[in-house]
Amino acid sequence: MEWFYIALLSPALFAIVNIIDDNLLRNVYRSPFFGAIISGFFALLPLLGLFFFPLTISSPTIIFLGLLAGFLTVISYLFYFHALDVESPSVVIALFSLSPAFVPFLAYFILDESLTSSQYIGFVLILLASFTISAINIKRFKFSKALYFMIFAALLYTLVAICGKYVYNALDFWSGYMYFSMGMGLGAVFLSVFFREGRRFLGEFNKSFKKWILVFISAELIGIAAEFTNNLAISKGPVSLVKVIEGIQPIYVLLFALVFYPLFPKYLREAAYGSKQKKLLAMIVILLGLYFINK
Repeated sequence: MEWFYIALLSPALFAIVNIIDDNLLRNVYRSPFFGAIISGFFALLPLLGLFFFPLTISSPTIIFLGLLAGFLTVISYLFYFHALDVESPSVVIALFSLSPAFVPFLAYFILDESLTSSQYIGFVLILLASFTISAINIKRFKFSKALYFMIFAALLYTLVAICGKYVYNALDFWSGYMYFSMGMGLGAVFLSVFFREGRRFLGEFNKSFKKWILVFISAELIGIAAEFTNNLAISKGPVSLVKVIEGIQPIYVLLFALVFYPLFPKYLREAAYGSKQKKLLAMIVILLGLYFINK
């Protein structure tokens, strides 16, 4: 069950990235395209490892699926940033926490992956509790553009998970992850070249982003670590369970808020909203779900 502990680390890292992204989008980024493009280009950094580790050349189908997984990840980031641009992080995280519900069905038919009865129980408990802990923050829900953006992001998120698992079943992890990183770079190039807002990226970056460079580097390095651990967990464990465990991200957001809110209330104010008692109950349900998964 090594994958289980790796899977627990990924949402903690993504929680940090989510908090930083929300503040960057409100205070720095001129467009949702910028966040997706930056993430895509920074994702090329792991390719430096090719100087030290060999790359396995697989069949064209496997290479294509690896590249596609990375490419679609960047496109899903674009929808994610669009959603953050029009809706609060609470709503975005709540909608995104439901996306693992799609994974088991595709994993069963495409990967022939099935879970035990206790794992299915854990899956459902975590899925519902993750949504609940995010929805507690929502004072009023309405059908906004964020819903459509997150539906597309969730569908892409599911395809990325299935493609990634298929690749890792056929290749060693390192080679599969290199193709994934290349795909993210291609996604950044695609957004930078074929969209008007994307073409503004380099000019805006040179003019107004220099003073934020340390924040960008820190956020993107954490983002790379999050994607790396997420892919490593997928390569080792059932993709359905890895993805639902990723949904416990709201727990980490809440924990970070409780620890750092007194120091940075301006940047963590929303994560600290909502009923603490209800969140605590949802956290207990999530822990129960993790127990069933790891049973």
